[in-house]
Parts: sequence; structure tokens; C-alpha cells
Amino acid sequence: PAYVARHHHAVRQEGLDDAGWSLADQAAQDLFDKIRNIGVPLGRYVDGNIYRGVLTGLNEAFVIDAATRQQLIAQDPNSADVIKPFLAGRDIKRYAPLESGKYLILFPKGFTAANCPGNRGQWDWLQKAYPAIAAHLAPFKEKAEKRYDKGEFWWELRACDYYAEFEKPKIMLPDISLRGNFALDDDGNKYCANTAYIISNAEHYLLGILNSALITFFYKNLSSTYRGGYLRFIYQYLMLLPIRPINFDDPVDAARHDRLAGLVDQMLAVNKTLAQSKVPQTNDVLKRQITAIDGQIDALVYELYELTDEEIKILEECNGIC
Repeated sequence: PAYVARHHHAVRQEGLDDAGWSLADQAAQDLFDKIRNIGVPLGRYVDGNIYRGVLTGLNEAFVIDAATRQQLIAQDPNSADVIKPFLAGRDIKRYAPLESGKYLILFPKGFTAANCPGNRGQWDWLQKAYPAIAAHLAPFKEKAEKRYDKGEFWWELRACDYYAEFEKPKIMLPDISLRGNFALDDDGNKYCANTAYIISNAEHYLLGILNSALITFFYKNLSSTYRGGYLRFIYQYLMLLPIRPINFDDPVDAARHDRLAGLVDQMLAVNKTLAQSKVPQTNDVLKRQITAIDGQIDALVYELYELTDEEIKILEECNGIC
């Protein structure tokens, strides 16, 4: 009772709607509502193009390391066509280059039927078309056949309507993180496990908004926080993240967009340099640059959402303790 007396606060009942609700105090709730009303839901902003990563049902067969990839391609260069860079959620860091050292052998459902002439001898066809990969997969046949989520054949992955989205430039994020943790796949060739999501949009402006302190505040007040302060990013809440639309007919608004995109360009470049640097003193300088640019991005996002000094204080205090 004493703890409750010290820490309780009022919550507006009308704010508890079916689309998602917050148990923030009145001031934080008012700020939450303001941000939501200024932005448009991310799901609408990206036309619903938010997708969960790939579930293989048997990672030991279909997920390989760099050495195995090199070996398979050396044995048969055609192997490269069906081996894709593959990331787990833990491999995705804010603004950082996307690297993992893992790869996915991808024969999606329907691949064999579309490429194998005739209706028989599909395994023989695979052995001829992709001999190295067929030899790699053969020992896993019994386990692969027992998967409930396989494709038409045991060497295929489950049906998925959006495999093509992985082959486009996009934003990626892990499903568990302490804050907004979004990265950019500029190459448009990265796949990810079901511990991550992709957003089929590669706008630097959008990336800056998503990685901002403002979006972290909003998400903390939209969803539950788990032990250790971690956030679980799930589809139904990701769809609701409020993205500030830009009126490109307004020169001031268009200039804000360009400034934010430019700051994100700088952030991506500095993070790439940091990932490649081996010099501790240089790393310290780069980390300070990242902190400075992060601050500039947050300040510009606050401006885009028309936050007052008092609202910024509420947001930053909540981010520190929520």
C-alpha cells in the first residue's frame, strides 16, 4: 500500500481503446495522444508492407555459415543463386551495417514445380541443377520431411507470399530491443529469421523517425515492457507507430525532411566507418559523433511533431525510467 501511495497516478478511462492503450500518467498520456494525432500509422505509411522473418523449421539444414557457403559455391557456382545472407534479430543494430556470417539456403514452396520439367524425378533434377546443395541437404532428409511447415518437397521452405520483399531495399528490426533499433538494407538482398521484421521502405527520413527517442517513448507507452526494460516489437503495435507525413508543397516542411534524411545519411556513414575501424582512439571519436548526430535527429523529430520544451522533458524522463 505504501508503494502504491507513492507511485500511483491517474489514467483516463476513455484512453483505453481496443486499438492499443497506455497506462502512462496524465501528462505522458496527453503527449502520447498528441504524437499519435500528428502522425499517420506506420501500416498506412508503408501500405501494410511490414513482414515477419523466415521460419525454416530446420535451421541445422537450411542455415549455414560463411565457410560452408564458400565450399558449396566452389563445388558448384549455381549454389550462389539460392544462398541468401541471413540475419537473426540480434544481428540488427541501429543504423549499423547488416552483417552476420550466416546464410539461408532458399528453395521456396513452388520453386521445384516451377523449374523442374515434368512431374516426376524432382530430387534427381535438384541433384543435377544444384549438386552441391543437394549433397549438403541429403543427410537432413528424414528430419526435413517431418516438418509441418515445409513446402511441396522436403527441401523447400514453407509457403510465403512475400519472399520477394526480402530482395528489395528495406528497413529491418529485431523483435526484442531496449529501444527503437532499426537498420537499413541498402543492397536489398538480406533475409532474416522470425526473430526480426522487415519494412518494405528504405526512406532515410523514415529510418530517422523510427530510431528517434520520440518513437521509443511512444512504443513504451503503447506496449508492455519486459524484464530488464526490453520491448517486444510485434506486428499489431508496429503498425500503429505514428509517422509524421511531409507536405512537400510547403518549402519549410520539405526542408525538414531533407535535413532529417541528410542527418541519417551521416549516421549511416559514421556507423559504417565505426564497424570497419580497429583503432580505439578513432572509435571513441566516432562514437561521440554518433551521439551528437543522434541528438540532432531527436531535436529535429521533436520539431516535426511540434513538441514543447516541457513535452520534451516528459518524453526524455519517461525514456529513462519507463
